[in-house]
Amino acid sequence: MPQLRRRGSHVPLPAPVAARLQKPSWRDGRLVAGVLLVLLAMLGGAAALAHFDSTVEMLQASHTLVPGQTIGRDDVTSVKVRMDGRHAGYLKADDGLPRGQVVRAVQSGELVPASAVGDGSSLHEKTIALPATTGQSSILVAGSIVDLYVSAKQTAATGDTGYQDPRLLISGVLVARISRPSTGLGAGTADDSVQVQIPDAQVPAVLAAVNKGAKVDLVPAAGSPVQGGS
Repeated sequence: MPQLRRRGSHVPLPAPVAARLQKPSWRDGRLVAGVLLVLLAMLGGAAALAHFDSTVEMLQASHTLVPGQTIGRDDVTSVKVRMDGRHAGYLKADDGLPRGQVVRAVQSGELVPASAVGDGSSLHEKTIALPATTGQSSILVAGSIVDLYVSAKQTAATGDTGYQDPRLLISGVLVARISRPSTGLGAGTADDSVQVQIPDAQVPAVLAAVNKGAKVDLVPAAGSPVQGGS
């Protein structure tokens, strides 16, 4: 005969048994899926970095490169550039220094175009040193583009020497170098000398003007690099 429980009496419950932790196994599908997700995330991140870091080292002019010169190590520097269609025609640093001579001017800080270096025999310009006052040369730099004016020398009936009104002889002349006389003890008082690139066909006219004592003025063209400017 079953026993009746008394009201208010407590029946003891079975004690809970602690579940034993098990080591993860490669047979566990959730572990494999988690590892695969981590690997996919790493590969995706690496691919994204490779895509956005599509840079290449290019050659950049350390100073103005002028026609006729051979490019040396001090003339260029290596810079990283993000590759796109705009840089396809420029020299890469990995290819080393280019052979040949500069055939057209490259301004300081510009990337060196492959077309700017070639066979020097194709050049049709000469470098001529022109006298210039300190006032003129102080604003010029290698790479300046100037218009060349000359004022012919003339002697009045009284014997006084003067100059005719200036006339434009050549426009768009490249300044290759500026030479200033030494200021040390015993130095002369000669004017500065500005070396410019003159087309072959106009060399005789320039030399004739200088030999006849004409006054030469070098006027920077609009937008030309100058001292203290861009």
